Amino acid sequence: MNRAMSFIRKRQKTSRMTRIVLLVSFIILVGRLIYVIPGAIAHHQQKKQDVPVSTTLTK
Repeated sequence: MNRAMSFIRKRQKTSRMTRIVLLVSFIILVGRLIYVIPGAIAHHQQKKQDVPVSTTLTK
């Protein structure tokens, strides 16, 4: 009976640590996304404004 109780406690700690690690990873992922979005928007707008120079060959 004692072994079963210790196994349950160990499993609860493991699942709790897993949740903490996943939460921290998710927070880091969201933080990086928020950090990158303004630069990506600026880059996209700059690309829209740049008109490509057409190259035509004349014979």
